[in-house]
Amino acid sequence: MMKRRNHNKRNRFSILFPILTILGIGIVVVLSSFYEKSWSHNWNNVSKSIKDSVLVAKNTGYTGGVGPNGRSMEKFAKTRLWIMNNASENELLNLIKYPNGTVKAIGYEGLLRRSDYSKKLDLISKSINDKEYKVYYSAGCEGIELEISQYLIQWFLKIDNQMPPFRPELIVDYGLSESEKEKILIEFHNGKK
Repeated sequence: MMKRRNHNKRNRFSILFPILTILGIGIVVVLSSFYEKSWSHNWNNVSKSIKDSVLVAKNTGYTGGVGPNGRSMEKFAKTRLWIMNNASENELLNLIKYPNGTVKAIGYEGLLRRSDYSKKLDLISKSINDKEYKVYYSAGCEGIELEISQYLIQWFLKIDNQMPPFRPELIVDYGLSESEKEKILIEFHNGKK
């Protein structure tokens, strides 16, 4: 009689083991599908006010000023500008590593706006290779998804000669020489192929 009892326990375990394994794998898959890379971002050396502002701005795309249904997007533009103006160089470099296109664009743009930042050419080169995350750019009811380098070169720096020209008063000089602009455009257009 004892042998039969052990045999029954083994049969129960052999039936339960595959069921529990499948159930366990299912739970792991479901829980991991909710994971966001931003949860593990390193916020060391980033002030609380910059971090809080970034967390507000990260889900709002860039805009030409007017949002859907004629809604003003000025508040969101001011938040981005506040981050760019108040973050240190190291904080902006940290934002470039954040897994979100809008936040990365804030970091890149903030560094390009700085007259004392000397590695602008390298920074733009880095943005050309930064293709994992996109920037959502809207102007009125129209919205487009852009690579970060597209946004920076075509919409922020406005140096792409393949774009329709902007009004001269909209173009700002961010300290790039004509030869640097040429290098950027060659790399940018070669990277799009």
